[in-house]
Amino acid sequence: MSQERSGNAADRPTPPRRQPMNQEEFDERFGLIAARRKTARGQLKKELKKNCAPCRSGSALLATIASFVPIVTWLPRYRWRTDLMHDVIGGLTVGIMHVPQGMAYGVLASLDPVYGLYTSFFPALFYMFFGTSRHNSLGVFAVVSLMVGSVRLRVLPDEISTTAMDLMNATTTISGVDRLQPITVVTSITLAVGLVQLAMALMRLDFLTAYLSDQVVAGFTTGAACHVFVAQLNKVLNVNLPRHTGFLRLYFMVEELVFALPEANLVTVAVSLCSMAFLVFGKELINPRVKTLIPVPIPFELILVIIGTAVSHFFNFKQHYHVKVVEAIPVGLPAPTLPRLDLVPLVIGDAIGIAIVIFVVTVSMGKLFAKRHGYRVDTRQELYALGFMECLCSLFSVYPASTALARSLVYEAAGTKTQLATIFSCGLLLIVIYLVGPLLYALPMCILAAIVIVALKGMFMQFTQLISLWSLSKMDFLVWLVSFLATFCYDVTEGLAISIAFALLTVVFRSQWARSHNLGKLPGTGDYRDLERYDHAAEVGGVRIFRFEGPLLFTNVERFKRSVHLLSGHAEL
Repeated sequence: MSQERSGNAADRPTPPRRQPMNQEEFDERFGLIAARRKTARGQLKKELKKNCAPCRSGSALLATIASFVPIVTWLPRYRWRTDLMHDVIGGLTVGIMHVPQGMAYGVLASLDPVYGLYTSFFPALFYMFFGTSRHNSLGVFAVVSLMVGSVRLRVLPDEISTTAMDLMNATTTISGVDRLQPITVVTSITLAVGLVQLAMALMRLDFLTAYLSDQVVAGFTTGAACHVFVAQLNKVLNVNLPRHTGFLRLYFMVEELVFALPEANLVTVAVSLCSMAFLVFGKELINPRVKTLIPVPIPFELILVIIGTAVSHFFNFKQHYHVKVVEAIPVGLPAPTLPRLDLVPLVIGDAIGIAIVIFVVTVSMGKLFAKRHGYRVDTRQELYALGFMECLCSLFSVYPASTALARSLVYEAAGTKTQLATIFSCGLLLIVIYLVGPLLYALPMCILAAIVIVALKGMFMQFTQLISLWSLSKMDFLVWLVSFLATFCYDVTEGLAISIAFALLTVVFRSQWARSHNLGKLPGTGDYRDLERYDHAAEVGGVRIFRFEGPLLFTNVERFKRSVHLLSGHAEL
């Protein structure tokens, strides 16, 4: 074995020898080219020149503006004959999904259902002009809806009385003669999110997505899904619950639900269970079997909404069984109004967390589709696109929108080629908003809760990632688990902050305790592997090859020195 390890000395080339020298002697001997020293004045001049370049001529200015609006580049090259039918089918399919999801997630955001429809319409339309992903479906998203609802309830609780509202308006710095409404608070959140995203784009902070690993996103969204699930249970039982915040809020909410069980409306519970059974049966058993026969999934959520509304109207659920229903839905689109700027400072901290979640989810999904279909997603332009989109949407009674995982996958499965599919999905939404909306007044709220609960299945399936992560990387496993537990035990905003902080801390751990290996060459190859793990690996010509799996920093330099001395067999100097 020792003979195999050392190899045949005669077969090895003799390495060239030189006299030992320090760094200064080495640089002088081999002619080091000194790096140019950068001055603050030179850097400022360089940045000004780069930023003023678009203004050198009219054509340069137009080209710069066009770079912020990608549709002017890809629309003239659109392949109408081959791509149009795919976009029509994909757009109509996702448009059908928008209707029940928009109403359900609008309620999750602590708003009336119609605002979910607006959030499904305007953001998708604006993203079509500014976005670079061909398959992302912008609109309502469960996690973002929950975060928005939490902020809205903190700023303007539901249980606040008229007297308390008048007192708040009289004693706070919030100006305005109109009484504060939930949508007023939410549009200010939307504006704040857009401003945060534009600021991130201007400061070129798109690189921060590298620190939000897949494990952070998966653990966080799974924890947030637990909050979404529990938040729907009071609608399933048709009971009123007080709002809880802080550590173990889910525990206290579940405790309240258990005590409220004797007051549950049995008709509401039965409708909820039947709705969930219908959705699970259709989506898990029927759709997979008809997938080979029809290119798009059957819209069981929309079918459930239609059946539920008809049954509720026929049997008069509201009057006879005290089941809460959607009631009146306004006809038409809202007129543009300026959001309340004086509310922005109250929500800016929460807006940062919401902006990061929206950006990370949108870019992650965009890169996934871009890799599958051979195109490129510009992460910085995505920040600009989201910022422009949110700021414009704040004028139209819309809460912050994000890419939705399920709808985007349906976009891809339906064969969508470009964002032009948005035209057809938004057209379908317009028909619902102007014509169909008033017909849904009898829709039970518990059916919307059932739609949300069943839609969480994909997020809960992320628990299965822990099995593979345990065998691949214990550190990544820990990142996933901490992200989940932090979000589960606290609220979603605090959970996101803890998740990011712990992920950054693991970067320090990996560099602080980086592994080191003694490498040897594998016979007949040019590969070098760890001598302790590969029996056939052999040292080369008495040379010790040392690999340190991490950057050399002041935090790990002592560990590096000890490892090198241990490898060389010499005592530390």
